[in-house]
Amino acid sequence: MGDAFGVLLRSHRLRRRLTQEALAERAGISSRSVAELERGRGRSPRPRSLEQLATALDLDGEEREEFIAAGHTLFWASRAGRTDRDPAGESVPDAGSTCRQLPADAPDFVGRDDELALLASVLDPGNHNARLAVLSGPPGVGKTALAVHAGHRFASWFPDGQLYAALRGGTADPVDPAEVLAQWLRALGVDGSALPVGVDARAALFRDRLAVQRVLLVVDDAGGYRQVEQLLPAKGVAMMVTSRLPLTGLPGVTSIDLRPLSGPTAVRLLSQVAGEERVRAEPAAAVELVSACGGLPLAVRIAGARLAARPHWSVEALNERLADERRRLNELRHGDLAVRPGLHLAHEGLTPTAARAFALLGELGVPSFPEWAVAALLGVDPAAGTAVLEELLDARLLEALGSDRAGQPRYRFHDITRLYARERREAAIPQSEWTAALARAATGWLALARHAQDHLDCLRFHLDDRDHPAAVTDQRAAAAVADRPVEWFEAEREALAVLVSACAEAGLAATARCLAGCSADFYELRGYYDDWRRAVSAAQAACRRAGDRAGEATMLRGLGSCLIELDDPKAAMSALNAARTLAEETGDLAGVALAGKEIGFMLSLIGRVQEAEAELRTAAERLGQADLPLARALALTSLGFVLRERGDTAEAVDVITSALSIARSCGARFTEAYALRGLSGALRACDRPRQAQAAAREAAAIFEQVGDLIGTAQSLRVLGEALAHEPHRLEEVQQALTAAAALFREQGHRWGLALTELSLGEIEARQGNPEAAARLRRSLRYWVDEQVPALQARTLVALADAGEQQGDPAARELLMQAYQIYQALEAPAAAELARRLGMQEGAAPTT
Repeated sequence: MGDAFGVLLRSHRLRRRLTQEALAERAGISSRSVAELERGRGRSPRPRSLEQLATALDLDGEEREEFIAAGHTLFWASRAGRTDRDPAGESVPDAGSTCRQLPADAPDFVGRDDELALLASVLDPGNHNARLAVLSGPPGVGKTALAVHAGHRFASWFPDGQLYAALRGGTADPVDPAEVLAQWLRALGVDGSALPVGVDARAALFRDRLAVQRVLLVVDDAGGYRQVEQLLPAKGVAMMVTSRLPLTGLPGVTSIDLRPLSGPTAVRLLSQVAGEERVRAEPAAAVELVSACGGLPLAVRIAGARLAARPHWSVEALNERLADERRRLNELRHGDLAVRPGLHLAHEGLTPTAARAFALLGELGVPSFPEWAVAALLGVDPAAGTAVLEELLDARLLEALGSDRAGQPRYRFHDITRLYARERREAAIPQSEWTAALARAATGWLALARHAQDHLDCLRFHLDDRDHPAAVTDQRAAAAVADRPVEWFEAEREALAVLVSACAEAGLAATARCLAGCSADFYELRGYYDDWRRAVSAAQAACRRAGDRAGEATMLRGLGSCLIELDDPKAAMSALNAARTLAEETGDLAGVALAGKEIGFMLSLIGRVQEAEAELRTAAERLGQADLPLARALALTSLGFVLRERGDTAEAVDVITSALSIARSCGARFTEAYALRGLSGALRACDRPRQAQAAAREAAAIFEQVGDLIGTAQSLRVLGEALAHEPHRLEEVQQALTAAAALFREQGHRWGLALTELSLGEIEARQGNPEAAARLRRSLRYWVDEQVPALQARTLVALADAGEQQGDPAARELLMQAYQIYQALEAPAAAELARRLGMQEGAAPTT
């Protein structure tokens, strides 16, 4: 048989007047192979070599068919039961041959241990279920690298070979499955002329050829089900597919969705590429670098390659180049490696509406967002927004995070994808259109924030301007807000912070100040004072630039209230006085009264009780005139505290009781709890401890119900002080104050913690506990540092009590220091200390 083919080959060569060397050169095979074929050495031409020889001999028509048929006959006769080599020296894919088409494995592959373990369980020859795995994920996440690495790792399970095909599903020119089948069938020994016509026939022949083969199929970059369905092999053959989509509809598939690498694993990859010693020398900079890459394997590999190519660069130097987000994608390229092309391909496949949403969402810059935000940005109905969102998810340009605390489905960009989306906004959407989209989205958040605020039941600061319109457009979102308002604010906390700044920068001053003002009560409720300060400061600056003096006054008032909580009395008073002045100039009488309420509260805290009383009485009257009953109730409660400090305890009880009645008539739970806490202190001063305890317990319970942990802690502290009047209840005292201290510590509320330390120290001093002095000194240091003279003096008195218990002669000096402070403050406590020191009130202290 070999002799017959050799004779035919030689006759055609001689007729064409070609030497063996000339024919070999024309066919792309060795001259030795041509000589051996002509001598009939039992060699069989591989189908590809056979086609090359026919072309080199200029054969066509019946001559070509006869030549190829003779070669096929020799080929099939020689392939049974053995692996042979064709005249070119290559393996012939006979029944026992192996096709190794996988690309080379990455020598620096790291991580993915869990994914590899799952792949092992799927691809294992002992697995009697479908041996089909799909590796999905966004561009650059390492899908192909994992598939290739797994193929090489588990190669021993597939002695009959590995077939590979790149489908280019994410491009504008995807590969036809029929062509992939033709490629694979040729690799399995089917001659090109014997290939069936049509994808179905080819798929059937392919499954037949693989029926008894132990082969692994690797299909890279599938665009969807249609590209994969016809490639599915016979039962028992293993297959891995990479795709942006999880392709969960494929029968029996195991879907493995890849995430970016964890920090430590990404640093390991960086070390493999850039060099371990280099990365080890700058560990903090390496962590920062992989964070800038978002843990994306492709980005980390590029960063490592750039470092390897530039030995004179430090890791920190590359960090500095990546610091500018608007240039980061330009920096993440090295040779033909780049992050941007994969994102570009995904973006090119979007519809115009989805591409627009992609760009707008990237510019929005929020860490994550709910479903309704897409429709708001585009200015379309919720159903249309949902359709666009689904398209972006399918393109793997967005990531679904699941439900947030309020039960809303939530989504986000990978950091690198967000940078590309922002580039698209700058390139494709004018600034004016972006500002309009931002206004729509921010107004949507404002409408829901107001809805949440209405259900928080803790209105205190009156910083929002409800004359600025904002209507809820998504009723599902509104329902989630109403059910869980605190959780909604928690879920949207970061987004609200970004939106206030974005609106301020875009000149949307009114929206910025309303968002900041509407969020302030939540910030106070949960103790997010830094968020509060940043929001009102940004909004105040925007109002000033816009010439909105009334808005600026409101934001200054909010800033002052925040600074009170941040223990900065000097800055708080400056902001509040400026707010009141601006409110007076703009004729905002309610604003004047509200600022006066906060000023009076601040003065009461620092012990300037006479000024505080005047401010609070005026504020309470004006707030009544302005029809702000809850704010008036708060002012009356603060007035009651001042009256208690002045020794007018009976009036204090009456004033706070009236505040409590206002709160209850309005059904305002927060204000009710606030008044109950103040009432507890006044009742304790009137020597009515049982009633004081009941009021404090009720206040703590209400604060806990509305989610005000700091209010709960303050009420527990007041409860502890009320219980301390009954010596047999010291264990309950300790429990209440310890619980209060723990809450203050968890919330980072230093003022409340120092005040609780003071309460504990006072009680321990009365008991003669030697630990009292150390606790009180800690509290004293805080009041001195924060420049709060009234509480500094109170702590000095407690320290003197502790000293007297221990026979310390310095106790009198401590009392004299306290007396001097109270005297400067014109506080009623000065008279009591004068009597204790045996002095005439107003006399200069002496030792």
